[in-house]
Amino acid sequence: MKKYFPRFSFFFILIVALTGCAQTKQYTPQPIGTQYSLAGMPADLVRVQVNDLRAEKENSDELIQAIKGQILSALSPEKIIGNRSLYNLHIDIIEHRSFFTLGNWNASMKLRIKLIDPKSNIIGNWNAEGNAHLSNMWGYATAKAVSRRIFRGHNTYYY
Repeated sequence: MKKYFPRFSFFFILIVALTGCAQTKQYTPQPIGTQYSLAGMPADLVRVQVNDLRAEKENSDELIQAIKGQILSALSPEKIIGNRSLYNLHIDIIEHRSFFTLGNWNASMKLRIKLIDPKSNIIGNWNAEGNAHLSNMWGYATAKAVSRRIFRGHNTYYY
């Protein structure tokens, strides 16, 4: 029995280490309470369209719905009286992933955003990038946590 215990322990630790060292994972963020508001963009005048342009579209529908839900909940609840023209807010998902480097899980998200008026003129054009990092403590659970941090505001954004 004593001969097999060190061998079993070694293989158990090896399996746990290899399981926690995957290179890339994609997780769908969980919806959170709105932490921002898009004042001046009434919800009844803005149509939100989210497109997933990533090559690997794992959980694409869930990611699209999560982003769309966050944007819709941030739109202003004010009602416009009189002439109503609909605006389109196009959001393209360029990147959303978690990846492993040197003992850390990193998450990266890149979005391209366009606001288009009723006459198809581009009013605004923005690029948003977010990054988050966590030490690899629990393997895939850490990958999932770092991916979801992007939606919780514990990251760096560039506009």
